[in-house]
Amino acid sequence: MKRVILATLLLSTSALATATEYVKPDGSLSLAAGGDGIEFSINAAPKEASGICNMEGSAQSVGAAENQEHRWVYNDKSSQCVAVISEQNNGKIRVITKGCEGYCGLAATGAMDGIYRKK
Repeated sequence: MKRVILATLLLSTSALATATEYVKPDGSLSLAAGGDGIEFSINAAPKEASGICNMEGSAQSVGAAENQEHRWVYNDKSSQCVAVISEQNNGKIRVITKGCEGYCGLAATGAMDGIYRKK
């Protein structure tokens, strides 16, 4: 009985700690299960400006739309930043941000947005 409980705990812990990595030409995205949503980290650089955008946090699950497997929303409580992270039926991840200039500056607005493919 103790072995079954230990094995279950180890499997559930490793599933939460394992992050899936996604990339696009100018950025990377890491997703890991966390509670009723996901833990995420986005690093991106604007194509024609200097600087790097970094955002991480916990996104809550919301209803998936057409052609989506899952959809999560991140709301930064200290700003107006909102990020929508959607897992498409084809396995790609779409990120859309609004009001997140504080994570990378005005010159990099929209640098985190786009389609990320599994690494």
